[in-house]
Amino acid sequence: MSAAFRPARAASRRAFTLVELLVVIAIIAVLMGLLLPAVQSARESGRRTSCTNNQYQMAIAASRFNEANGYVPGWRNALVTTSGTIYPSWPVVLLPFMERTDVYSAIAGGTAPSSLSTYISPFVCPSSPTDTTTQPTLAYSGNAGTATNANRCDGVMLDTTISSGANSGRVAMDDISAADGTVNTLILTEECGPATILGVWNVVPTTSGSFSFAAPSATTPPAFGLAGSPSSTSMKVVNSTLTTLPGVYSQPSSNHPGGSVVAFCDGHTGFLKDSLSPTVYAQLITWKNSTASSIARTTWGTANYVLSDGDYQ
Repeated sequence: MSAAFRPARAASRRAFTLVELLVVIAIIAVLMGLLLPAVQSARESGRRTSCTNNQYQMAIAASRFNEANGYVPGWRNALVTTSGTIYPSWPVVLLPFMERTDVYSAIAGGTAPSSLSTYISPFVCPSSPTDTTTQPTLAYSGNAGTATNANRCDGVMLDTTISSGANSGRVAMDDISAADGTVNTLILTEECGPATILGVWNVVPTTSGSFSFAAPSATTPPAFGLAGSPSSTSMKVVNSTLTTLPGVYSQPSSNHPGGSVVAFCDGHTGFLKDSLSPTVYAQLITWKNSTASSIARTTWGTANYVLSDGDYQ
């Protein structure tokens, strides 16, 4: 056969070697290792933004409640219903100021709060998701200070059923503004960290004047504050894992890395870092530190301490 008519030899095909395949897999693994943390960080940033918005809504609702009633909602409040007077905690009385008048009207109409299992998304932090959306879950708590009206300057959500006298629980935003300032006083925080269990919003405390910073239940008000005494001036306040007081049920906690989202009395929100000191924590909770109780002044904090924004930002 003439060379002019000889068919061309088919080009040989070469497959990946094992080494080349392993290199490709290693490169893909490295890229995934770089990408996944960035994706997770973006997701957590979105969840934290949603949590911040939740507390903003509740803080504004508390401000509107104050405008309508002349005082901040308390850990215990009197509510007249068709079945008689009940004494729910702050989430219930905020409902009509959070576009959930339907739920509030059902309670005012005689439905016991404990029988309502309504899931209300602004009450839940997306970084602490629930197992079900059929429960009255609550991931936040209110500033109750030392939880006694005798120490009126400690905390802002007291027992508002005591309406007159030196131990009145009706603290107005004007009171706070004229003292340490609403911009420097906490009203809400998260209480849903890894060492805690989620609370419920339909709490109705059963006994007047009593309070316990205990595990959430149908009768335990969702509150944080100044329980007991700090073990040291460097004690971890935010995201504490202490199982005794002061500990997980009396201090801010969340599943956000590094700290907890909070809301202030003027409506603005912030983020308290894990490194927050007990002294600064006490100042953020008390609204008139110059006359706060001995608990706040001598164990948690310092009398007449002047707060700096840099202390907690």
